[in-house]
Amino acid sequence: MLVCYLFYFCNCGTLPPSQANEQTLITTLLSGYNKNIRPDDQVSIYITASLQQIVTIDEKQQIMTSSSFISQTWFDDRLSWNTSASNNIEVVMLPVKSIWIPDTMILNSADASGYLTVSDYSLASVDSTGQVYMILPALTIRTRCNFYVQKFPFDNQICSINLTSWSQGYNRIIYAENRSLVIDTSGYSEHPLWKLYDTDLIVINASDRAPFEETYNAIISIQLFLQRKPLFFMMNGIFACLILNCVTLLSYALPFAPQIGLCMTCFMTYSVYSLNFSNLFPQQSQYLMTITLYFLLSICWTLLSMT
Repeated sequence: MLVCYLFYFCNCGTLPPSQANEQTLITTLLSGYNKNIRPDDQVSIYITASLQQIVTIDEKQQIMTSSSFISQTWFDDRLSWNTSASNNIEVVMLPVKSIWIPDTMILNSADASGYLTVSDYSLASVDSTGQVYMILPALTIRTRCNFYVQKFPFDNQICSINLTSWSQGYNRIIYAENRSLVIDTSGYSEHPLWKLYDTDLIVINASDRAPFEETYNAIISIQLFLQRKPLFFMMNGIFACLILNCVTLLSYALPFAPQIGLCMTCFMTYSVYSLNFSNLFPQQSQYLMTITLYFLLSICWTLLSMT
């Protein structure tokens, strides 16, 4: 029994051979590694996103909140090794904060900082060829969108998530796209008021923000095509006002005093509905919404019925 205890305590603190080999490999890879130096003159970054959910759409503030997994892949030759000399270890997990990572940010972010931030617990998967795969957990992304709601509630909208490097131009970082892999919607949860009917990817070349170099930034714009589900607004607004239009028409069969009372009730109801719908959208003078025109015509129809 005493021999067993001595054997146990003598071996505590030692790693199994496989983990000891991995520890040695990680120590060798990070020895002398400078995370402030990019891996190459031009680093190609491949971005993919997995859209989980559109959480909210604030049309008055023109902000879309979505939940996504965003991953980035690039090559860093300084993190490559010979598998045969490392006990056939093909993949290691490295702390993200100990290696070079691109300063990718969401250009149209509605938050104070649009950077894809990492934590002390974030890990990157690195294979023997030096390929680095970094995936960030479910991010709550708030992006600015321009909503055109003239045809409300039968409108379609396009919201985008624009990704680029904030400080490094095309001569330093290249954002490469793969249209078949850039966005995955297999795990998407449908929004109760919006239908995601298509996605697309476009690359926009914008002027570089660095003052000392003549180059440009490549912006990867992940576009989400949304179609509003009109049933809720039709049943709780349009259909109710249509019934009031019919009631106003029937008021012609009433005596003058009850007709005035009924028309005034319809008039006030139209005004309440119009105010409720106008509170959903930002104040603007670019166009007249179709539903606003419908309420105005209904109010005019009620006023004519009182004459």
